[in-house]
Amino acid sequence: MISEDIGKKAKIIDNIIESFLPKEEGPAKTVMEAMNYSIHAGGKRLRPMLMMETFLMFAGEDPEKVLYPFMAAIEMIHTYSLCHDDLPAMDNDEYRRGQKSTHAMFGEAMGILAGDALLNYAFETALSAFDTTTDANRMRRIAYALSVLAKKAGIYGMVGGQVVDIKAEEKSADEVTMDTIKFIHENKTAAMIESSLMIGAILAGADDADIKTLERIGSDVGLAFQIQDDILDVTGDEKALGKPVGSDEANGKTTYVSLVGLEKAKEDVAALSSNALSELACLEGSVNEHGIFLKDLIASLTYRDR
Repeated sequence: MISEDIGKKAKIIDNIIESFLPKEEGPAKTVMEAMNYSIHAGGKRLRPMLMMETFLMFAGEDPEKVLYPFMAAIEMIHTYSLCHDDLPAMDNDEYRRGQKSTHAMFGEAMGILAGDALLNYAFETALSAFDTTTDANRMRRIAYALSVLAKKAGIYGMVGGQVVDIKAEEKSADEVTMDTIKFIHENKTAAMIESSLMIGAILAGADDADIKTLERIGSDVGLAFQIQDDILDVTGDEKALGKPVGSDEANGKTTYVSLVGLEKAKEDVAALSSNALSELACLEGSVNEHGIFLKDLIASLTYRDR
């Protein structure tokens, strides 16, 4: 079953990430403790998983030296965003995945600093990939991967999407358009999924056409993932989700579902997922074990019930 495979791969990825975490020592020990606490909060490790499986789909070689630093880095960036999302100035969440959020555990100032530190340490970690090779072509791939990681995490990606999301909350429901909702979803969520797929392909030596295809796949998957989130807020089971349903409507929040209706939203998830899977099937390596796993993983993300 795909859920069992995801669980097994997540454990492998946990060990990879663990190998890059800072030692909790020295005068700045507290922020290192907060960084590691945030990473250890868990999660499915989907972004490094997408990166690893894409790399292996193309390369089929040992990914340890060049890929592992990027796998750790993208999870650090994802975790920093959650640290900041939970802050009182943002979502003001006291808990994350069943345990106290970083700011609730270490204080608001350290919650901010832990997020800052994870973002900086992510790039310090990714840059260590240069130490693994003297081959000019591989070094160019690493530089290209770094530029994708930086752009997709920044103002033209995740941060930009978060900005528009915050601004949308200041508007009345009828002022928030579908263009705004799509921009938020495509940047706040999809950008880092695109980054995961693209970096895996870049480091494996895929050509530009395949990298662009994976960027489109990531965009479709990210948008479908967030529309499904909106759907589950209407139809989901609270026990399965681990959070209350109906909160969007109760808070008067404009969502994809509130704009187009539940049935159209479901149709759009199906269309986006189908398009992503069709594009994936056209890539070299899509029929090997890693390509097949990617297909199943994408389907599980877009049709999930939690």
